[in-house]
This record gives sequence, structure tokens and C-alpha cells, in this order.
Amino acid sequence: MTVDAEWQNSWTAAVYLYRHLAAGGVPEPVACPLVLGQDEVAYADLAIGYARYYSMTVEYQQSSGFFFGSPLFVAAGLAANAIGNANARNRAAAQSAPQWREHCVARTVVTNQRTMCQIQGQWLSFWHGGVVEFTGDPAAGWCAMTFGDSEPLMLTGPTAPWLTVLLSYFVHGAQRFPQLPHLHRLALS
Repeated sequence: MTVDAEWQNSWTAAVYLYRHLAAGGVPEPVACPLVLGQDEVAYADLAIGYARYYSMTVEYQQSSGFFFGSPLFVAAGLAANAIGNANARNRAAAQSAPQWREHCVARTVVTNQRTMCQIQGQWLSFWHGGVVEFTGDPAAGWCAMTFGDSEPLMLTGPTAPWLTVLLSYFVHGAQRFPQLPHLHRLALS
């Protein structure tokens, strides 16, 4: 299946799921081999783009040289050294700035209580009850969750429109779900 066909299928499925949930329906559970908690049910098991948003500490080496010779040679050496140090400092500042990191494709399982992502063989749990902000743009293929106690999570890719609808339902609840602005375009489709 091409990416365009996968995207169209996801969009169509997202519109269907939105209408179904907005009309009072409930999502359909899926089989999942993971051990889940009591009253926890899986509703999605898929591969999707994964990223986390955070800053990091980046160290850089500042060089200094000893220049001996004519005043022009010493001045040129000091200037080159200063330029090299400024470039290293600017690269370190850019690398340490808050940004989306850890870009990869992750197996992702969504339950009624959490979103679980398998990263480098380890399952990470993102509990829906800890989300302080959830937003997305189904047409652009992404959704993001911000938490009170950990770095934000972004999920992207062709299946993101459908996943955004499902996560919106679980994070915001059935009552608020139909009025969410980021789902407006799906409501009009």
C-alpha cells in the first residue's frame, strides 16, 4: 500500500470514527498480547512516528592557542581561535535548545488508560490521566500530548488522523470530544 493510499484510508477511518464517537458510539477493542491493568482495554496496536520534546546539556571544547610571531600573525591566530570557539558555542547552543528528539517509528498501543510506545525494546507508558494538554492536526498527520511530569510526546504519520480521533476521545472524554477544535475539519468531512 502506498503512503497516499494509507493516508486516505486513515483519513476515511478517522472521519468514520469521529462520526461514530460523536453520535455516542464507543471504540472497538483490539486483541493485544501485552499485560494490561485491571479494567484496561486496548483499542489500537500500530506503528507510528514517535518524538519527545526536551532540551539537553551539550558540552563543547573551547580551544586556545599560543601564537608567536609578528603582530599580524598573532592577531590572525587570535581571531581564528575566537571564530572557532564562537562556532562551537553556537553549535552547542543549537543542539541543547528544546526541540523534538528521538525521532523513530514506534509500536504504539492505545488503551482506555494510557498510550504505550515501544522504544528500543522498552515499553514506555504515557498515562492519559497525566495529560495537561492534548492537541493535534489530523490533516497534517500529528498529535501531541503534554504532561505535568515528563517531556511532551508527538505521534506522526499516515495513521495519525485516526489515532488523533481515538486519543482525543480518551484524553478529553466523550462529553468534550465532539467540540474539540482540532477535530473540526473531520466533523465537516
